[in-house]
Amino acid sequence: MQIGVDIIEINRIKKACARKNFVKRFFTLRELDGVEGKSSFYTHLAGKYAAKEAVVKAMGTGFRNMKWKDIEILNKASGKPVVVLSGKAKKMFELKNFNSILVSISHCKEYAIAFAVALGGAADESCQPLNYEAYGQNSH
Repeated sequence: MQIGVDIIEINRIKKACARKNFVKRFFTLRELDGVEGKSSFYTHLAGKYAAKEAVVKAMGTGFRNMKWKDIEILNKASGKPVVVLSGKAKKMFELKNFNSILVSISHCKEYAIAFAVALGGAADESCQPLNYEAYGQNSH
C-alpha cells in the first residue's frame, strides 16, 4: 500500500484554463463531460488535477514517461471519484503489482485537495523499521 496527497489553489486552475491548450492537455473528454456547464467548473477541475497528482505520488512515479490524460478521474452516479488508468500509467500500475487505487477529493472556497491510496504492490523501504543510525540518531 502506498499513499499520495495533493492540494491546489482553485484560482490557479482558473487562470491556467485561460491558456489555450491547458484543458485539452490535462483532462479527457470523459472528465470534462461530468463538469462542463457547472458553476463549480473550476473547483471540479482543481479536484481532478489534485487527484491525478495524488495518484502518481501514491504510485511513486510522478508523471515521468506518462501523460496527464493517462490518469482519468471520473465520478460514479453517487459522485464518488474513481481512477481509470490507461497507457503508460496503466503499465506502471501493473508493473508495480498494485491491485487498485482509491481516491478522495475535497474542496473549500479557495483550495482543492485529494488523497490517493494505491493498494497492493511490493513492499518498499517505507515499510521497514526506521534505521536511526542512518540518520545520525540513536533510538532513544
